[in-house]
Formats: sequence, C-alpha cells, structure tokens
Amino acid sequence: MACPLAPDTTRFPLFLHCLFLSCLLLLAACAPSLKTSAWVVRYDADSPEEIAAICREAKEVGLDQLLVQVRGRADSFYQSVLAPRPESLAMMPADFDPLARLLTQCAPLPVHAWLNVYYLWGDSVPPADPAHPGFPGHAWILSDNNGRSLSEYGEAEKRLAWVDGIFADPASSEYRQLFTRVVRELAENYAVSGIHLDFIRYPGPNFGKSGELGERFYKEQGYDPRYLPQAIERRELKAWLMGEQDEAERILTTAALFWSEMRAQEVSRLLRDLRAVLSEARPDMIVSAAVFPDAADAYLEKGQDWQGWAEEGLVDALYPMAYFGETSRVGNQLAAIAAAKNRLGQVELWAGLGAYIKPPVRIGAEAEVAGKEGYTGASLFSLGHLLKENRGSKIYFQSLNRRPRLASLRQEVRKQKREIKRVEEGDAALLLAIVRKAFGEGLPEEKELSALVASRLEEYRKAREELIPRALAQLAAQPVILPERACLHGIFRYIHPLDSPDRKEEQKRLCAEARLRLLDGEDFGSLAKELSQDGSKDLGGNLGSRFLDPLAAADQEIARLEPYEISPVIVVENGCWCLQIETKEGAREEDFATAPWEARRILFRQALRAAEAEE
Repeated sequence: MACPLAPDTTRFPLFLHCLFLSCLLLLAACAPSLKTSAWVVRYDADSPEEIAAICREAKEVGLDQLLVQVRGRADSFYQSVLAPRPESLAMMPADFDPLARLLTQCAPLPVHAWLNVYYLWGDSVPPADPAHPGFPGHAWILSDNNGRSLSEYGEAEKRLAWVDGIFADPASSEYRQLFTRVVRELAENYAVSGIHLDFIRYPGPNFGKSGELGERFYKEQGYDPRYLPQAIERRELKAWLMGEQDEAERILTTAALFWSEMRAQEVSRLLRDLRAVLSEARPDMIVSAAVFPDAADAYLEKGQDWQGWAEEGLVDALYPMAYFGETSRVGNQLAAIAAAKNRLGQVELWAGLGAYIKPPVRIGAEAEVAGKEGYTGASLFSLGHLLKENRGSKIYFQSLNRRPRLASLRQEVRKQKREIKRVEEGDAALLLAIVRKAFGEGLPEEKELSALVASRLEEYRKAREELIPRALAQLAAQPVILPERACLHGIFRYIHPLDSPDRKEEQKRLCAEARLRLLDGEDFGSLAKELSQDGSKDLGGNLGSRFLDPLAAADQEIARLEPYEISPVIVVENGCWCLQIETKEGAREEDFATAPWEARRILFRQALRAAEAEE
C-alpha cells in the first residue's frame, strides 16, 4: 500500500491527536517494525511519585526498554561510595535510591543506566562539595586552547564558546580511572541491562590543545598544536586531498587531521578501559552510546569516533541523536548512517528522535525512514517531557510503527565478549584511516586515494623538517605586528548541509531580513533575541572581541566595515551571519612569544605561507 504524507506541522495540540491517529496507524504499516525506547532524564525520576508515573506510562505504551539517567553531573542517582549524591536529592531521605526503586517498579522492563561521561557540572555556582569531580581545582577539568580552565568561564563565555558546562579532559588518565571504577561499582550492584553513555566527547574543537595531550603532540610533531586552525572546514577537505589548496593550507590541514585523530583516540581509550572492566564484572552487559548523527563532524569537532567504536566492537548499540531539522534532514542523516552499516559490524542502530520539539506525525515519518533503513528501534527524547507537557506519549509511540508489546523482549542472548586488539599503524595507514572518517563519502577509488594521501603525507613530513621550523624561527626573531582586532555583534542562522534547498534559502532570507531591519534602525540586541540561533541569542548578539584573520574570506569582509556599519549577509560553512562592528583596535607590535594564542595562530599561518613562497 502507498504510505500517506504526514502534515509537516510544528505544533500539535493534544485535542487534535485523535484526528491523526488513523494516519499514524497507516504509517505504522508502511515499514518494518521497530523496537521502542525512551530516555528518562534524572529530574523526571527523582521522587517516588515521578518514578511510579514513569514506570506506569512505560508499561502502558508497551516500551521495549528505558534509558534512565543516573549520572547527570558526575553524581549518582543510586547508592555509591565513589560518586556524590545529587544536590537535588538533599531533601529526600538518605535511603531513597531512585535507580533501585525504578528497577523494581518497572520490572520486567529492561532498564539501561544512562551516564554522562565527561560532563561534570552545568550551573553557574560550583558544586557545594569540594570532593565533587566538577569542583574547581581538580586537575582533570578541561582547559581551552589558551590554557584557561572551563571552571573560570562565565555564563556568557560558555554560550559564545558553544559549551554546555564544565567538562573533564578526555586525556586525563586519572579521570578515566575514576569513571571506569564508577561504572564497575554500578554494574556490580544493580541489575541494569546496559550502560548507556552520553557526553562521551569533547565539547568542541576549541579544547584540548593546552593540556597533556597538547604536550604529547608537541613531543611527537615538534610544534605546539595551538598553531593549528581551530577547526577543519569540511568543505575544504576535497581541495586538500586533491592538492588544490595552497601548500601552506594543505600542511595545516594535514596536521589538524592528525590532531583530530589524537583527540578521538583519548575518548576511545576510555571505552576500551570500560569494556575491559565490564568483561570482568558483567560480561553480559550491553554498552551503548548517544552520538551526534553526522559521523564526520562528530569525529572532527567532538573527538567522537563512533564509527571506529562500532568497527572495533567497543559498543553494542548506537543512538544517533537526530532530533533537529526537517524530516528530510533527519531521514538523510539516518540513511547515511545505515549506508555505513557494513563497516559498523554487529552494532545495533537506534534512531534518537526529538519528541520534545516535534508532533507525533513528524516523529512517525522519521521512524518510517528508520524502519526502512533497517534500524533496530527508535528512542524518543524524552518520556518525562511528554508526561509533564501532557503531550500524550501513547500516540507518539504508536507513531513509531510498533509491533505488539512483548514482555519478554529482554535479550536472552548477549553478544559474546569481543577480543579488542589495538593495531599500531604507520603514518600512511593512519592518515588513510583518518581521511575515511573525516570524509564519510565521496572518496576516490582506493588506488588513487592511497596515492593522494601519500602525497599529502610526504609534503607534511618535509614541512615538519623545514618549513614549519623556519616559519617559527622567523616569527621569534623580531617583534611581530598583531592582526587587527574587532568587537562584534552578530545575528546567525544555522544551515545544515542536509537541509532542503527551501530550508537553506529560508535561513538566508531571514538573515537578509534581519540586515534590512537593522539598516532601518531596529535595536540589534532585541533583533538578535528574536532571530539569532546561536549562543549570541541570549546575549543580545554580543560576540565579544577577536582578532581578524586577513586570509579568511569572512574576516576580510568584516575588516572593510567601519564602526556600527552593518555587514552584508556572510555565508559560512554552517550558516550565515549579519554582523556589526562596535569598535576596532588597530594593529600593534608585540613579541611573538607573549602574543595571545589567537593572534599567534593567525601569524603562524601567514608566516607559513611566506616561507612556502620563498622556496
């Protein structure tokens, strides 16, 4: 039978749900059946009444499992001698154990313990307990690329850096040991069916270069990783591979790719340690992870190499969090992941869908794609949200084209423990593996690819020996002129590569509309709160000040502006901006060794180009 088209609405009042029930049931018949799951956030299950409601709802709608958050802010919503008790449970009896109660009341439903891995704290006030892992001063707290601890960040700085809170440094062996001990304690003391990992990543590309991992890179490569670009632009990767970039840019990109792999390996190392611990404590335990759906971006920006985890057998299930965007974008993301299934081994795929921001018809359409692409199941975020908002969770789960509930859906056969072997690879094989993860698709045939990668590696080896030392020596020989600095305000509209053409044009149109309204004299702060989509939204468009890179096209456009002048719409890799300069600071002289790292990175790029031109 032909599948009906679901209305693409963003608001779906409860009293209209019944009108669409027949449509949802038709959608359910259009694709293979999916198992069903839901995330339960800690603050939706931190009282006896909430736990009773969660378990009752999960059984009534016939879920196949629950993912219940038991470690949100490096704490424990269960009895632990290793992790502190959450501050939110301060008024509850000391013997109140949310996880134990939930396991009892939800039985026989399988419950997976959901733990935030590197996320330590999110509030502006630090934890009250000095022993809490997120308390300022712990050596494992992550620093930015300038060497500043995230504990020192204010709320505005966190938003502008696109960081959620305080993170542990994935390169910290001390924190890795603590976390694996926490998991072992939990697995040995509670009959959970699995360990579900979240925030198993760096917060973004601007972190990790100033810590012990940066020191290791320096020893191996001969220079500080803070000279490298903050992030790799994926749209430039093809030009890099084919040798179409300027040589200096190719060298920087090659180095940045090696750095990306180095970061990702620190995250993967924790998973290897975790697998080793669980193979002793609970060999039947399912290990799963919530991941960013775009594999290449997750790897390059977050150090989250979930493709590598699956290939190595470090995880049994992946939950790509495809919450946002049109159905076409979500569908394309899910399809791209499914297309790589042959490389991902025996891992199960669960589509993570954003029920908290979408109506059931949209969720049903996305689940239909997951079913057709061979996903094991779909998981909604989040069950507690649907209950609190009185959104009618049953109709959401009916939209997932469910099969009849089976109370015995507990896995009776666990995957056999896999023997994990770390294969040491040469630079050529390593760079080839990095390229496959960074590109995702669209690579040349194997023979041509190997030859291209060998060319990039050879020029990088030569640059490490000659070009990079020469550029750094020239910079250190005499005072340098710092780049121009500007204090900026901006309005941003996000564009995903998989957005439909209509959506992309709509975002550009809204950015252009913002520009016209600014030119008409509207207040920048008010307009940013209305139209901006990035961290500046809550800050009235305030982006702070930064150095301008004369080699970057966007910064060239900004440099032409006078104070309070409005820029044209500037299209960047992930969206478009409308900017205003508040103040400009002219170039000044300073010693390279004492200049801010942001300026040194720009100057190094210029010096590398100059040194390359001299050859």
